[in-house]
Amino acid sequence: MKKKTLKFGEGIIEVTVIDNIIYIKALHFFNDDIVTETIRYIDKIIKQIPHNPIRVWDSTCLSSKTFKVTSECIQNVVNWSQGIKSNKPGSKAFFIAPEPLIFGISRMYELQASDEKMDVQVIKNIDELPIEIREKIPV
Repeated sequence: MKKKTLKFGEGIIEVTVIDNIIYIKALHFFNDDIVTETIRYIDKIIKQIPHNPIRVWDSTCLSSKTFKVTSECIQNVVNWSQGIKSNKPGSKAFFIAPEPLIFGISRMYELQASDEKMDVQVIKNIDELPIEIREKIPV
């Protein structure tokens, strides 16, 4: 297991890598710039995973006041995810979003991704993750 804490302005992101699972936990603030920088960092990790990378984005520490992601940013994430899926067809993404507004915004990502045949799921809590993933991530 490798763990790294990233700081981008007001944002603090913990990234933990366990086997092919990348667990991304937003701890304080999340906006378009932080998403972009986090993706740049994660992209390097994904390239090192030989097959089927699983991304778990955890927003349980955020509120509607600290989650400021635009629809343009979501489209950028969808485009990025398409690249991952084309290079590593078994890749998946989960977005844990217990707060109603964050859940709604995250569903936009899930719906756009489903149009592109990508495996993205938005869930309300960590218990909804498949057990083989849930057992590996730090909680």
